Amino acid sequence: MSNNAQSSETDFLYTLASNGRFDRIADYVASNEALAVRYGAAGILTEFASDLKTAATTELRKKLINAVLEEPDDRVRARVVEALLYIDESILDTLVTKIAADREPTPTDSPHPLLLVEWLGSDSVELRLLAVAGLGDVGTPSMIPKLSSACSDTDRRVRERALKELGRIGNPRCVEEVADCLDSDIASIRHEAAKTLGEINTRGAIDRLRPAGRRDEDDELRRIALDQLGTFPSSDVINTLTDGVTDEDPEIRQAAASSLMELISSASFEESHTIREEVAEEIEALNEDVVPAFVTLFTDTHRTTIRRNTAWLLGRIGDNREEVVDHLLDALSDDDFTTSQIAASSLARIGGRDIEDRLEEFIEDHPEGSGTRTRAEFVLTQITEGEGGLVLERTVEYIHVSEPDDYTRQKRAETEPAIDKIGSEDTTGEAAAEETESATTETESG
Repeated sequence: MSNNAQSSETDFLYTLASNGRFDRIADYVASNEALAVRYGAAGILTEFASDLKTAATTELRKKLINAVLEEPDDRVRARVVEALLYIDESILDTLVTKIAADREPTPTDSPHPLLLVEWLGSDSVELRLLAVAGLGDVGTPSMIPKLSSACSDTDRRVRERALKELGRIGNPRCVEEVADCLDSDIASIRHEAAKTLGEINTRGAIDRLRPAGRRDEDDELRRIALDQLGTFPSSDVINTLTDGVTDEDPEIRQAAASSLMELISSASFEESHTIREEVAEEIEALNEDVVPAFVTLFTDTHRTTIRRNTAWLLGRIGDNREEVVDHLLDALSDDDFTTSQIAASSLARIGGRDIEDRLEEFIEDHPEGSGTRTRAEFVLTQITEGEGGLVLERTVEYIHVSEPDDYTRQKRAETEPAIDKIGSEDTTGEAAAEETESATTETESG
């Protein structure tokens, strides 16, 4: 059929589009009309994409989704997918679900997921994009090489989706292909690759990600890399993270600070003490004042384990500046009993006459016999008797306990009653230790 003949056959569709009758055009797409009409109707929907998005009703979307599933010609199907993506990119996942459903026939004679493999080699970007999303949903090991190859697709959207699916699967076989994308000229590809390596979270993936945590030419890439590095419990990433804490960009500083505390929280019980000490020593060795970053983290985070570890760190790296003391004093009444204990121990370690004066005022502001006042009185006693450092070292044993029952029982037999008396509503040592154990167990198991 000549182009002129095809044009005359579809001219009426432009009139419908100009009048906003996209529902009628969708009817032609899903009809038994000639291929030229279906192809032309689908093309007009993409040509009037902005108007289509505004006019797209639920019924119109259903018609187009059905057209994707039932259309015999891949060229028409690709145009319909393109139109649907203009309306709402999340429709791609709806299509994946419907194509994979056992109760629905596949759009061609090929079974699922072979159909997706065929589409991966299509000239149509939209079908390749649909294939990548579908293969990720299948998620079997045999899909990894196919998704890895899609990381070098000529279309940005296909590459991004392939990276996202590989991260969701988390199989380390694709690390090299994903890491290569860190050098892409397109920022969104670099950023998605960094997230994927973090989600794979093996030593090989983290080793490839670490250099991105120091790349100054892309602040967003660096922030993402720092965010992800904290999820891998290894001292190998500490230097990269402590460098980030001194960055000029406040978002990078906070990402690095958060990841350092995440690093401690995610470490196994056997490794947590070593990593915690290495983190503290690296930060103490810095020539810059990074305390404000951890004060901000302590006040902004809603994660209990992060608050606990940050409260402890402030006792190591903090001083008696007002913002540190104020927030640790506030934490004496924290809803999490263990956080309040650690805050008390950190205040005791910092010590100093200024804190003594603040504590005396704080004690007067809280009712006698309350847990908050008891903890403040404990801190004051430890400062005046010079035991703050010892108490902080012992309190840290309660920050991260994976299997606390036997361990806590053992530590209670070895430890003086001082830690137990850092104030609960029932100020006996037994009640305080039981509450600490319960809070720690609930946080780590949840």
